[in-house]
Amino acid sequence: MLNTYEIIHEIGRGQHGKVKLGRDLTTGDFVAMKIMNRAGRPRLGLSLRHGSTQEEKIRREIAILKKCNHPHIVRLREVLDDASSKKIFLVFEYVELGEITWQNDDGTPAMTAEYSRSIFRDVVLGLEYLHHKGIIHRDIKPANLLMTKQGVVKISDFGVSFISGLSGEDDELELAKTAGTPAFFAPELCYNDPDLPRPQITNKIDIWALGVTLFCLLYGRCPFTADNEFELFNVIATDPLVFPETPNIPESAKNLLQNLLEKDPEKRMSIAEIKRHPWVLEDLSPSQREKFLSEELLSR
Repeated sequence: MLNTYEIIHEIGRGQHGKVKLGRDLTTGDFVAMKIMNRAGRPRLGLSLRHGSTQEEKIRREIAILKKCNHPHIVRLREVLDDASSKKIFLVFEYVELGEITWQNDDGTPAMTAEYSRSIFRDVVLGLEYLHHKGIIHRDIKPANLLMTKQGVVKISDFGVSFISGLSGEDDELELAKTAGTPAFFAPELCYNDPDLPRPQITNKIDIWALGVTLFCLLYGRCPFTADNEFELFNVIATDPLVFPETPNIPESAKNLLQNLLEKDPEKRMSIAEIKRHPWVLEDLSPSQREKFLSEELLSR
């Protein structure tokens, strides 16, 4: 037991903490409880005092989550923060089906192109909301997309997300850090030439990661791979996009991917352009299209 919550069992574990299934005994609702160490593990050569930056990261994640109220963003219900405890508990809505399954055991895509498009639209709406709020997620990928039993997809895990003024340091310096998952890094994050000016990092890094995510959904693999991280950065920055010979992927979907995975962030698609792309709108009825193109939810 923890306050009014009954902790049932562990349902996940990641870089930023454990996640346990719980039940709110006052309402009967299931919840997901993210358990995070307040101080974190001190690194070699650093005093315990420096471990407090872990708590600053948790505070940043909480502050970002509290700004979010959208059907395609996982909802933070409550924070349990007892100063005498070594742990901080973030209580989220429980998203029943968990992470989307995008790849079969043999490396083939786990879903049809049509189903991938439905998931993609949900993520686009969630990302549009985040960018409207000035939030850069920085770790968009299939593993951070959760699905409800009604088939609604929600963006989760804001452990490395960014919003201006919350980092406690220079915004440009914070954004230049390669936070997130390397296979989903945008080319501007793979900067490794000291003789060239450092490219500006913007929310376009989320657009690139969205493109990598869509590629994963459609093809069952990442578009850029390598044997090590250094080589991967070079591949992402310089290698052209190549489509596997997979049947039933229309040219319009490939066109969208080419524009999402544009190496120049200035030429990369915006959310508004994505929402109006023919492949994205293709199977929607007029009323569904009007709802999808609406910006009504951005005011939440």
